[in-house]
Formats: sequence, structure tokens, C-alpha cells
Amino acid sequence: MSRIKITEYAAKRMIVPGYVGVPIADGKEKLPKGRFVVKVDQGVKKRMKQGLLKVGVNAADAKKHMNEWRKKGFTRFLAEPLYPHDAKDEQYLSLERVREGLRLLHAKEGGIDIEAHPEGVYVTTLTNAEDFERAVAETGLPREFLAKLVDTFEREYCAFLELNPLVVEGKRATPLDAAVLVDSAAPAASWKDGVVEERVKHEAEAHVAELASTTPASLKLSVINPHGSLFLLLSGGGGSIVIADEAQLSGVGDLIANYGEYSGGPSREETYLYAKEVIALMLDSKAKKKALIIAGGVANFTDVQKTFAGIIDALSEKAAALRKQRVRIFVRRGGPNEKAGLAHMRAFLEREGLFGSVYGSDAVITSAISDAIAFIKA
Repeated sequence: MSRIKITEYAAKRMIVPGYVGVPIADGKEKLPKGRFVVKVDQGVKKRMKQGLLKVGVNAADAKKHMNEWRKKGFTRFLAEPLYPHDAKDEQYLSLERVREGLRLLHAKEGGIDIEAHPEGVYVTTLTNAEDFERAVAETGLPREFLAKLVDTFEREYCAFLELNPLVVEGKRATPLDAAVLVDSAAPAASWKDGVVEERVKHEAEAHVAELASTTPASLKLSVINPHGSLFLLLSGGGGSIVIADEAQLSGVGDLIANYGEYSGGPSREETYLYAKEVIALMLDSKAKKKALIIAGGVANFTDVQKTFAGIIDALSEKAAALRKQRVRIFVRRGGPNEKAGLAHMRAFLEREGLFGSVYGSDAVITSAISDAIAFIKA
């Protein structure tokens, strides 16, 4: 079985009786008066954090945002009437097909920060009617809603389903966001015309994807705003999210140019090739001020000295162009050979006139991004 993504529109048509969302492709679709939630609908995760979801916009603003997203290579969108609710009613629910049955995860507190509270997640496996009744009792979810959801999951050949947030108000449950994976080999199903279309990859993304296919290390890159001011060269998935979140929470999320990570012990050469792509993006940006943030958590086994050597190799090739554009570089990193790696980086940045700030593991993880934001705003 191959698991493939379907659009949120296709997923909600399966799940929500009388669903009224408007799928948008060519931009000619008309929205009525009112306030909407408008979003990219191509299986992208963490859309809010990437600026790919806007809440409470009118039809004209919705069109403007979609036009901006088209410039980034996205082609499919979804507009839904704004659903007023109390944040305390937001919950999390997922179902996944596993060997033993259907694994159910539920949390009373949903939303974009669900991963920060793993201790609040209830986990069980549904194999029979008794398991189902116990899950209803433990979660407090409306019984009829959960029964229909499980029935839909089975009938539509779903492999994974996530509702976050799921607004629960008494006996009513309303999914505000839905992500669904289905069995590609399934016979006729309602979602057949809703398989996710990949967005057109930026050239840099394609290069990194090709590089990632040749190494056991993790190398990822997403171009968010080619003409942004804040360019991220981050290591480690968890640390990367925290650092990018800091920019979003500081009100400069629209200035983030890219997102991604290098981790898993890449070689000097692999880090050099990855860094080259981010640096090329930065030099191509039309932003008046630019900052490169080289940051991450404290690595367990990724060698800071070795990976920093690769980054310095890439920076050295473009040092003159970076100086001409008055780029400043801000660093915060920890891990094996941290002291030597940071010293090498500091000396290089000072020598080349690119120095912003350099921190080690004794500084908070957001030190570099905070300095970069201050530089961009000055």
C-alpha cells in the first residue's frame, strides 16, 4: 500500500456533512461577502507558521494572498467561512491504520502547539466495539461524530487522518483543519479527484532534494519568500522550528525567506553544497537588508567544526558579493567540537566583514535570530 495525500477540501467533503468550503484553482472563483479562512491546499504542513494560511480576511484580501502564493509555485487553495469559536474548545484527534487496528490519539488542547504537550495526549488502539466505547468515555468526544469518523475512515480506504484543531462544543464537533493520507491502490472512492498536486519546486529545493537522496543525513529546504530578508541555515528539526517561530512571534514572519534543516551528521562537502543553495537564494533576493542565521540546538553527533567548515567554504566563494550587499551573519550553535567550530566561524566573519554575532550552547537558542531581527529592523 502506498499512502498518498489528498487535499483538505476532499478530506472535509468526506468528513463534514454539508461542507461549504470553496476550492480555488484558476482564481476566477467568486467568494461571497463575509470573512474567510484562506489557505494553500496542497498537503503542506505547518501552514500558519509558513504564512500560507490567513484568518478573518475578506474576499479581496483572500484573492491578494492567493496571488502571492501563486508566485511561490502553489496552485490549489481553499477558502472557508470563518468559524467563530472559543480557543478553549480546540482539541486534537488523529486516527492511523496500524497492524493491531486503528490507533487513536486525542488531546483536550489542540492547535499549532500540540507537539509541545505530549504528556496531554491520550493514546489507544481500536480493535472492537469495547475499545470504541472506552475511547468515547476517555476522550469525551461526541459518540455519533466519532462513530461516523471511524466508519468514513474504513469506507474511504484512509491510512491516516488528523483533525487539528477540532472544535468540540457539546455534541457538535467541527474540524477546522484536516490532513488525510489514503491508500493509492484503493478502488473507487470519493477522494479520487482530490489527490494532492505537488507545487512547482524552486530550483534550489530541487537541488537540495537531489543532494538529500544521496546521503543518510537529513537535508531539507523550502523556499517561502524569495525576496525575504531573513535567510535560515538551521540544524536539527526541533531547534529549527523554535528559531523560525521566534521570527513569526516577533511579527516578521513575512520576512522569512526559507525554511529547512541540515542534520544527521552531514559531511563537510554535503554541508558546503547545502549552504551554497541558501547563499545563492540570499544573493538573489531583492530585499534591501539581509541577514543569514546559522543556528540550531545542541547536536548529539553532528560535528559543529566539520559542518561549519563546509559553511565557511560556501561563504568564502561569495564573500565579496555578500559584503557588497551588506549582509550580516548571526550564529548560535552547540555540539561536538563546538568551541573550535565557533572560533573558526567568528574569525572568518570578522576577517570578511560579515560579523553579526556568534553564540555557543551557553546562550539561549533564539539569540542569533533575535539579533538578526534587530539588525533588519534597525
